[in-house]
Amino acid sequence: MAPFFIFDLDNTLYPPEVPLWRAVDDRIELFVREKLGVDGAEARSIRKDYLGEYGTTLRGLMQHHNVAPGEYLEFVHDVPIPDLVPPRADLGDMLAALPGRSVVFTNGSESYAQRVLQALGVEDAFVAIYGIEFMEYIAKPFPFAYAKLLRESGVTGAESLFCEDRHENLLPALDLGMFTVWVGGREGDSQAHAVVEDVCDLPSVLPAFLGKERFAQGR
Repeated sequence: MAPFFIFDLDNTLYPPEVPLWRAVDDRIELFVREKLGVDGAEARSIRKDYLGEYGTTLRGLMQHHNVAPGEYLEFVHDVPIPDLVPPRADLGDMLAALPGRSVVFTNGSESYAQRVLQALGVEDAFVAIYGIEFMEYIAKPFPFAYAKLLRESGVTGAESLFCEDRHENLLPALDLGMFTVWVGGREGDSQAHAVVEDVCDLPSVLPAFLGKERFAQGR
């Protein structure tokens, strides 16, 4: 089996200086305020609680307020992505040179991810997008989504590399035997196999992954 590359989307395939996630974050808070009739401080408190318990604001709203996921996702992803996300030719070149399949694994919706990839100019670099719908709304970092992704893709953890900007989302991947890369992380605080400043620095850590992957196949 060829190496399998799994990429988070927001603040991973584009750097955090790109204001897209801040725009989405503002829309999430606005949705909570309008849907629940609370002020900004209460909306932020609710979001913090739901993120801690469920991994996403959406899951908490579904559980406690019967919010339809389609309504929520359409609202919070209604942002001008082409105006916010510049194309990344360097990202396209890096992805094209990888020796295996690549997929996107995001807590966002599949349609949102597709729009972001189009803005980046890398939509053809991925064989699949696994979004929150695929996860059955049980988002990262809950292990369910990771195991489902491996089953759907027909690969083992040892054959997989996972790039992600949130350290807590790397931990279930570690448990499944994936090679983990913390994008924009801190070396001293990391349990990941590697830390890179930008996702386009991934080739610098590939020798460690490919050696591990070949070892796993030969056992």
